[in-house]
Amino acid sequence: MTKRLCICGLLAALLVGALAPGALPARAQTAGEPVVLALESARAPVEAWAAAFASTAGGAALDLEFVATAAEITERAHEAAVIITDAYEEAPPIDFECGHISDVFMLLPGLGARYLASNSCGGALDPRDALARDFLRFVTSPDGQQVAIDLGLLPAVVEVADQSGATVRVPQPVRRIASPYSIATYYVYTVGAADRLVVAGYLGARDPEGQAGMLKLDPNFEAIANAVSTLNQKEANIEELAALQPDLILASTRTSWLDAASALGVPILRFEGESPQALQDAMTLIGAALGPHAAYQAEKFNAYYNSTLDAILAQTQTIAEPLRVYFSGTEPLRVASGEMYQTAMVEAAGGVSVTADLIGYWNDVNLEQVAIWNPDVILYVPYGGANAEAFTGAAEWSAIRAVYEGRVYRLPKLSAPWDTPVPDSILGIIWIAQTLYPGQVNLDCAAEAMTFYRQFYGYAMGEEEAHSLCK
Repeated sequence: MTKRLCICGLLAALLVGALAPGALPARAQTAGEPVVLALESARAPVEAWAAAFASTAGGAALDLEFVATAAEITERAHEAAVIITDAYEEAPPIDFECGHISDVFMLLPGLGARYLASNSCGGALDPRDALARDFLRFVTSPDGQQVAIDLGLLPAVVEVADQSGATVRVPQPVRRIASPYSIATYYVYTVGAADRLVVAGYLGARDPEGQAGMLKLDPNFEAIANAVSTLNQKEANIEELAALQPDLILASTRTSWLDAASALGVPILRFEGESPQALQDAMTLIGAALGPHAAYQAEKFNAYYNSTLDAILAQTQTIAEPLRVYFSGTEPLRVASGEMYQTAMVEAAGGVSVTADLIGYWNDVNLEQVAIWNPDVILYVPYGGANAEAFTGAAEWSAIRAVYEGRVYRLPKLSAPWDTPVPDSILGIIWIAQTLYPGQVNLDCAAEAMTFYRQFYGYAMGEEEAHSLCK
């Protein structure tokens, strides 16, 4: 029997109670200041971060304790509200009656932290646990980065090569991001830096379905999307953009107004993500520009993407007779070329793209060519008015195998369409594999959707919503 694809199990085991036999019981810290247990080698930044945090949080006080080794932190973690250590990947073995251990906050390269919510039993964080969380959010914010820069522990400028090949110097920390490239907007969310966006395009969020999905991920997104009257790949209101004082612009290699924007003196990163490797390179690039925690989140995403893709390929590569797939765009006769990300997704899911020999981007073809291809399955995009009836309700398509066998399917989307080179597209590959081979692969799109959106967007998707999304 094939192993079910769900990477969320280990993660869940690390975050809930009863983690391991012999685990230490966590104390509910109801008196005194929350204890921050940190390595002695990190004393200088930890003390500086705590002082700066107190000045921004109404004088909130933390009890700082320092020990020599990561082993001591693990032994005493049950006493702490926050642990700061160089052994951050494995959560400490603590047995909670309720409560949880957070994901990693990357404070500096090689120095991570977690908060231990030992007081929170009713869902929402207890005020003491919220204070511990807010401290780590501060440390990983631009203000926290500035503290580390002032101590010489982070660079004041990072130099990166973007996906156009240009070398770009990005002053640190980045506080205000403009993202006219609506795919790159989702990179920012995935690395945990959405609160730095001052204006952005949101691919897929123009229709009611996409708007509703994006509001679940970020209730403030409409204000960000409408902060400038015109901002897209073809044109921008440069005067309004300048008034927002961005310190980083995220664009595509095909954005046409960047010469005018160069007068703003703001660094511009150009992205081009039309392959799985290019998507991962884009994530690494945005992480490098936004600081240690963003870089860590990008690394986590790339590891998740690769391990998930390996699990998919382990099942789809054994398919004896791969199905022939026609990937349609916003019009029935507009198709994805072999150079587009959609074709890579079909191939990763075990299909054969009938349009793989086409070059460029979206191509317009004729029905005679479609009849020659005679695909087994038709996939179409969840945007631009594309719909199944354009195929199933048109007499001229009735002789195409995918149509008369009832195998015409719409790709899902929550907000960002799953067929585009956004982080969410890894779920699209799972969905395509399940759709092509429902009796031959054992993949769990709904379980992975819940894991993905919790881990990379901080959105707790319920089972019913996940199953509806993946249907």
